[in-house]
Amino acid sequence: MENLRNFLKKLQNSDEAIKKRWLIGITAIVMIFVISGWLTYLNYSIEKINDVEYKIDNSTSFWQVFKTGIIIVFQSAKEKTKNLISEIMDKIKSKNTIIMEKP
Repeated sequence: MENLRNFLKKLQNSDEAIKKRWLIGITAIVMIFVISGWLTYLNYSIEKINDVEYKIDNSTSFWQVFKTGIIIVFQSAKEKTKNLISEIMDKIKSKNTIIMEKP
C-alpha cells in the first residue's frame, strides 16, 4: 500500500508527457478488459440463442404477417388520431370564464 502511495506521488510530480503515457497505457489495459468481457458475454449469449430450436410455421406467409401488422398499426393510428381530434374539439368548444372576486 505504501509503495502505491509513493508511486502515485512520484507520478503526480512527474512531467506531463509521462502522465499522458501512463493515462494511455492504463486506458488501453482497461479497454482490453472491458472488450474481452463484452465479447465473452456476447459469445455466451449467442450460444444460448443457438441452443434454442425455433419451429417455423409454414402455414403463414410473410405477406400475411405484414398485412396483419399494417392493419394493427393503422387501427391504432386511427384510434389515436380520433382521440386527438376529440380533445382538440373539446378545447375549441370550451368557453373560458373569468371570475372576479372582491379583495
